Amino acid sequence: MKTTLTLEDIYAPVQAGLSRVPPLIRETLDTPILKMREMVDHFFSKNGKLLRPALILLGAGLSRSLQPGRGIPSERNETAELYLAAATEIFHAATLIHDDIIDSAPLRRGVAALHIKSGPQAAVLAGDYFHDRAIVTIFRYGNDRIVPLFLKTAGEICEGEVQEISEKKNINMTEETHLEIIGKKTASLLACAIETGALIWGIEPEKSEALRRFGKFFGMAFQITDDSLDFSGEESEFGKTLGSDLEEGVYTLPVIHCLASGERDKVVRILYSRSQSRRFSMLRETLEKSGALAYALAKAKAFMALAKRELEVFPPSVFRTSLAQLADCVLERNR
Repeated sequence: MKTTLTLEDIYAPVQAGLSRVPPLIRETLDTPILKMREMVDHFFSKNGKLLRPALILLGAGLSRSLQPGRGIPSERNETAELYLAAATEIFHAATLIHDDIIDSAPLRRGVAALHIKSGPQAAVLAGDYFHDRAIVTIFRYGNDRIVPLFLKTAGEICEGEVQEISEKKNINMTEETHLEIIGKKTASLLACAIETGALIWGIEPEKSEALRRFGKFFGMAFQITDDSLDFSGEESEFGKTLGSDLEEGVYTLPVIHCLASGERDKVVRILYSRSQSRRFSMLRETLEKSGALAYALAKAKAFMALAKRELEVFPPSVFRTSLAQLADCVLERNR
């Protein structure tokens, strides 16, 4: 069933806290170095969906709702929620900056990618700076369950990036390998975010693991939908250059599925075509007609169904409702 809810509607239970995250991002990244301030301003000239901070705050809300009146030092924990939400978005930004350099992507959130705006050398250092500031904040506001979780996640993201590079232009890559890559590159941080929010308030292991699985399945569905939109979306709405993954030799689930079908020979010819201007449109048409895009979206829907099932261990609350609505929204988005 289609929902007409906006992200603003879905984020309503945590909107007061979420509105404080962008200023905390600027505070965390404050520096006397003019060039660095300019790069911070450029990258965060648009805030994006703030999905990871929202997941931290929703996870925290869900955990709080389970343990009312327990005497937890709420002021310290509420502060930790906000700074960890900001740190997670900064950490994510660092991965995007480095990703765009690796992929030679010209756009990010509808504006020039940082390596285009400021040059690749400065952009690499900005990504490193963002990563450093995020980790410092995580160590300051995290606890003995949160800090190891973030460090483990950082390693998984790097592994996923290296795996993706090693599989570029591999027309024999399996779906299993691809899902492993996106599990590390994308889903791991989303899982880390929602579990972190809950861990701030000392949630029991069984329920924190359910939230981790929710985040992992949610992240898989999110990335597969994102990759499908790369072939079916509108560039003006999507905020990045469509087909950029294809031109860099990164084959996503629709392409991998089509390569494993009766359309393999045709797809291989398109991928090796010298006509770069026509390659994307020809492949787009083939993926649509062959059912590969429909297959990928069905896969995303299946992952999201698994994600929503993990919420059943939690009693009804506004936070659980928002997470379920967010899952539906991801599948229905067009950008």
